Amino acid sequence: MNMEKLRGTSNGVLVALFIIGLIIGIGIGFATHHGGGTKTVTITKTVAANSASSVTAGTKTVTITKTITATKAMMASCKHCGLRGKIPIGILLPETGGLASDGRDNIKAAKLAIEDFDKFLESIGAPFRFVPIVADSGTNPRKALAALEAMYNEYHVQVVVGTDSSWVLSGVMGFANTHHIVMISPASTSPALAKPDYIFRVVGNDLGQGKALATLIHSKGYNTVVVIFRNEAYGRGLADAFKHDFEKMYGGKVVFIPYNPEQSDFAPQVEKLASVVKKLLSEGKKVAVLLIAFDTDGINILTHASQIPVLSKVQWFTSDALTSPALLKAPKPVREFLLKVHMEGTFPVPAKSPLYAWFVKHFEQVYGRPPQSAYSPYAYDAAYLACLSVVVAGQYNGKVIKEVLPIVAEHFFGVTGWKLLDKNGDLKYQKYSIWVYACNGGKCEFKTIAMYNPTTGKITPVH
Repeated sequence: MNMEKLRGTSNGVLVALFIIGLIIGIGIGFATHHGGGTKTVTITKTVAANSASSVTAGTKTVTITKTITATKAMMASCKHCGLRGKIPIGILLPETGGLASDGRDNIKAAKLAIEDFDKFLESIGAPFRFVPIVADSGTNPRKALAALEAMYNEYHVQVVVGTDSSWVLSGVMGFANTHHIVMISPASTSPALAKPDYIFRVVGNDLGQGKALATLIHSKGYNTVVVIFRNEAYGRGLADAFKHDFEKMYGGKVVFIPYNPEQSDFAPQVEKLASVVKKLLSEGKKVAVLLIAFDTDGINILTHASQIPVLSKVQWFTSDALTSPALLKAPKPVREFLLKVHMEGTFPVPAKSPLYAWFVKHFEQVYGRPPQSAYSPYAYDAAYLACLSVVVAGQYNGKVIKEVLPIVAEHFFGVTGWKLLDKNGDLKYQKYSIWVYACNGGKCEFKTIAMYNPTTGKITPVH
């Protein structure tokens, strides 16, 4: 499919895209959530004069306004799109392993998005429905690859929501690219995976988080950081990004302690961490620790660290992966240690909007509690984008879906905000929250205390 031709289309499928995107942006479909009925909306789009959809106006830019009945436009589009019956949307997220506590909620969010989209399709009489095909990635690249191969062989999946981690994604992307399977990750952030291929990510990669962490730790007065991290795509990618920015921007010193995430215990690495920290403190350095880990390995490391006095004398920081339900329910010694070391971290924060608030309430109404994983809103958007891209593509074909998805995302404002992608298929604009681990009355939380703006490089306190 010719990308420029797709961009220039002013009717048919692209009009349906604008309409659906607008409906999502104002409440995930009035017909689905507000009593049904036909809604008429006005879409205004500014295009270059030499675009196929513009009015001839020399070299000027003109604005085209179309008023279309959403239900009729969608119906007209789907009558010719060739989509029929049940269409599989793969969900490859962890139900077991180190990210299971996040993965279970993210699966719920992705399934909820598909259910919501199907309600919209039903309300307009579309001749097809989307069906979630869920597979456990196991937070392991080998298990995830076996699961993706099985989904492809049995259901011929062309688009998959997943995976939750760059480590796991790096193990399946070769198969996805070879077999033209579009994958939309709600949580993978490694800069190493930023390539123009079949992998798309609705969250910013860690080049931005590296800067956020470097700025945060420098702002606290530290000039030396010991980084203990998972030695795989995610951990190594973020550690390298942080080291580059902390040293180049602030002239700081960074010491690496990598570990194999498939070990069963990390006591030797923690002992090495303690030895390095003790030596640096004796040299008069202002030392902090940065932990880049998942649930299982992170809690194991923190358990050992809580038993070594010198590691309680320095402040600890962490990244997005430990912003998980498991850390909030960690054993008491770990929670007490996190409070003692004043653990702070960063997270790629979704845009707060009425739509985001609606999602949280909607999730709670369906599942009986609000989402506990901070990545659940991203999983919802990833699944909705998957469905929407198939509709706009007009066929269940990974090659076509790959070409369509960036255009769909460009006009999509989801529960996590605008999903404009960069040339590598990663979210182009990403802000980060700064949080502190806090407990009150036995209940712990990641309390947001500031925001990091990537365009200014500044941290602004939240009052």
